[in-house]
Amino acid sequence: MSTRCRNCQQPIGPAEWRCPHCGMPLPGAGKSRTWRFWRDTPLARRMIPIIAAIVITVFVMSLAYDDVTNYIAVRAKARNDAADSRELLLREQQRLNRPDGSENLAGPLPSAATALPLARTAKATMAGIATIMREVGDRSRYRQAQVEARIDALRLENQLLPETLLGAEGTLAARRANREYVQLLNYSLSVKRASQVDAARRLRALFGESADGRAIMLEFARNLSRESEEDAALMNNRRATIDTIERVYDLADAQRKNIDLNDDGALVFADPKLGEQYNRLIGEINQLVEQRQKIEIQRQARTQAALDEIDNIRP
Repeated sequence: MSTRCRNCQQPIGPAEWRCPHCGMPLPGAGKSRTWRFWRDTPLARRMIPIIAAIVITVFVMSLAYDDVTNYIAVRAKARNDAADSRELLLREQQRLNRPDGSENLAGPLPSAATALPLARTAKATMAGIATIMREVGDRSRYRQAQVEARIDALRLENQLLPETLLGAEGTLAARRANREYVQLLNYSLSVKRASQVDAARRLRALFGESADGRAIMLEFARNLSRESEEDAALMNNRRATIDTIERVYDLADAQRKNIDLNDDGALVFADPKLGEQYNRLIGEINQLVEQRQKIEIQRQARTQAALDEIDNIRP
């Protein structure tokens, strides 16, 4: 029995799997016959290794692409984690000794000190930093709030009022307040130093010898160095202010009988030269106040610059 080719209509024997006249494969020849066609056709034999090479190349490239994509994602996450850790530490470092009004001075001194394991993941690092800075900060802010309360009780805003300068008792009480103020400033500074040392010790224990931990501690130390410079400048400013105020008291005590008030309530000295000296001292005090404000502005700018630097780390 024979069939006819659907292409050229010539008869085809039963043993044929394609037309001997035009080469058209028979319908329903099956996979084996199709394979024989590819095997027996020279062009098909040349195409097989090319197609195989293309398939292998595409497969290898897809694996490489996945590896590169995964590597980029891992690197980006690591940089984000490092930036988040540094930002958290910087912000907590700035508020470590700054009371926010939430301290309950009627309650006991906070004393929590959670034992933390070595941080081996970004999540553990963030949680550890938050815990350490919160616990150390709670204690330091409590003590700093106590200092602020005692300073407020000194009523330093009355230091240069006419009623203070016109009476011997007024300047005597103001001098006592100044001495206590200096003691409180020194105590506040010692509390600050102790909190910074405690935080650094606990952070080093949290990070261990990891490279990321060393980088974070380097940032901590750099911020601490700049903050210490600002603290020293502020302390020198406050001491200079107190010294100048004391010179005003000396002048008032020596010339009290020759001082009066004008219609505006300002001090008037019988000797114009002494009046000029008094005004010069008041001018120096105002300059010191302006200088203190500039230091605070500089501190804010330094913090913002550090935050901008951290943002640059993020991809």
